[in-house]
Amino acid sequence: MMKEKIIPYQSSSKLVFIILGIILMFWSILFSLFLIAQGAWPVSIFLGAEYLVIVFLIRLYFKEQNINEQISINEKEISIKKFKGDKLFYSSKFTTYWSKVFFTKQKNKSKLSIRESDKETEIASFLHADLKKPLYDKIVKQLNSYS
Repeated sequence: MMKEKIIPYQSSSKLVFIILGIILMFWSILFSLFLIAQGAWPVSIFLGAEYLVIVFLIRLYFKEQNINEQISINEKEISIKKFKGDKLFYSSKFTTYWSKVFFTKQKNKSKLSIRESDKETEIASFLHADLKKPLYDKIVKQLNSYS
């Protein structure tokens, strides 16, 4: 039996973004004081608006990264559950014997999916192709052990 929890890869933590945000804020304040002293105060308004947009987008990024997928494989079925936060927003089940796993990679795009007759579900769409390949190998190995 295989149980796998898949979470998105994050290259930086929230702490890194907080530190960078503080550095950017101090730089913006110093630059704005210089611009105000030179008489170009309207530029400071746009600089402040740009800072607020960056903060909003970073918050949105971390809110959207709160997703995960759980794949369970046993002798009878493959269960795929997709979560956003603590809420289940998608679930599907496949018969182990009749299911096939597909992995395609073209340049920077890749797709990992499980198919049974007319039913198909993409797995780990948020992962990079280099991270999907070991997952594909693991799933195929597990399915072959039940054949």
